[in-house]
Amino acid sequence: MKIIILGGGSIGGSVATELSTEDNDIVVIDNNEANLEPLKSKEGIKTVLGNATSPNTLSKSNLDENSLLLCLTDSEEINLLASIVAHAKFDVKKIICRLKGSEYKKIAKQIASHVDFFINPEDLITDEIKSLLKHPGALEILDFAEEKIKLVSVYAKKSGILVGRQIKELNNDLPDYETRIPALYRDENLIIPTGDTTILEGDEVFFIADEKHIEDVTQELQKLEDKYKNIYVVGAGNIGMSLASKINNDFNLKVIEKDPKQSKIASDLLDDVLILNADAADKDFLANEGIADCDVYVAVTQDDETNVLCSLMAKKLGAKKTITIINNDAYFDLIGKNELDIIISPVQITVSYILKYVRKGSVSNVHKVKKGKAEVLEITIDNFAEGLKGKKISELEMGDSIEIPCLQRGESVVIAHKETELLEGDHLIIFYKDKKAFDEFYNKFK
Repeated sequence: MKIIILGGGSIGGSVATELSTEDNDIVVIDNNEANLEPLKSKEGIKTVLGNATSPNTLSKSNLDENSLLLCLTDSEEINLLASIVAHAKFDVKKIICRLKGSEYKKIAKQIASHVDFFINPEDLITDEIKSLLKHPGALEILDFAEEKIKLVSVYAKKSGILVGRQIKELNNDLPDYETRIPALYRDENLIIPTGDTTILEGDEVFFIADEKHIEDVTQELQKLEDKYKNIYVVGAGNIGMSLASKINNDFNLKVIEKDPKQSKIASDLLDDVLILNADAADKDFLANEGIADCDVYVAVTQDDETNVLCSLMAKKLGAKKTITIINNDAYFDLIGKNELDIIISPVQITVSYILKYVRKGSVSNVHKVKKGKAEVLEITIDNFAEGLKGKKISELEMGDSIEIPCLQRGESVVIAHKETELLEGDHLIIFYKDKKAFDEFYNKFK
């Protein structure tokens, strides 16, 4: 597929790198040479320096009606205008456009009705954080099958009922319903386990469950935490304000913003939210504001260093848990898992969302996990995957890098076993750590 990406920054550059490995012809347009430089050496990616809204610049990318256009710059105005120019001048029919939660969100569909999908990373991020606040102990919660299926990850702790025991014993502990553990992360290695695999303290365990059973399965892996009450949010930008508006009625909430002008804007827009104009890294301020009573300290400013430093400070002063947004992957390897509790990557969330519209065939959902070490796909058994119809799971020969833990059939969720027969219309949830192996598997049954 020919894919033209506008914007080579953290979002656009990551999407380009990911898609270049999947038999796509990628062209990235940016007016900043510094953004394009790291992409030039990557196979499968061409770059064009110039204004993304200029017809002349767009023509240099060989944009045409068969192209997929991803408008992913940091500017909503550029994204919207470029989509209009591309549709009118080049007859582009497949367009995804990034918004950032401003007033354009309300009128975007009116002025750019030709755009297939509008993506708002801020909304995706705040929905993720809201979900984590609702389920104490969870590190990540991903939705599949129209939110009927949840993939949840938690740390296995000594207090967990199943820790030190084999996975197959989970059915004895929870006999009233089925759940599955399709993967676990141990010592920097992602493992597709069997029923004989023993859960060890420190493992990050991924399990399948519906919303109402998340706590029951979590209790198998660690002592349940108390429900969160006091939440501090650092940063009153688009993400901070969006999050505050979504969770204010559920928690005792304080929003901390250092910039006086932004504090005033947030106060005007969020009438019933407490906005504190202060430095979130000020030790005396945090102590006076009762940081020791903070259940979750959420750092969502636009600056990675600020988010990391403020979270470390809050943790040192007694905050029970931290959620920290980090855009730069380099920080992930520098920070140990015991220093910050939950790290959220806006880039990974956005890339996952875009991939479900880019992948070919029957793929309807994609999520990357563990910094891209694995993916979880949702595919439908239809004309693109005819070879799967009537097959039993045991007949698929998936190897040790692919797992199908469950599927959606009609309105029901079915936990998959070796003798489960796959039917037309089933939505399969597939967890895999080797994309090449998955591609071979998928192509075999197309």
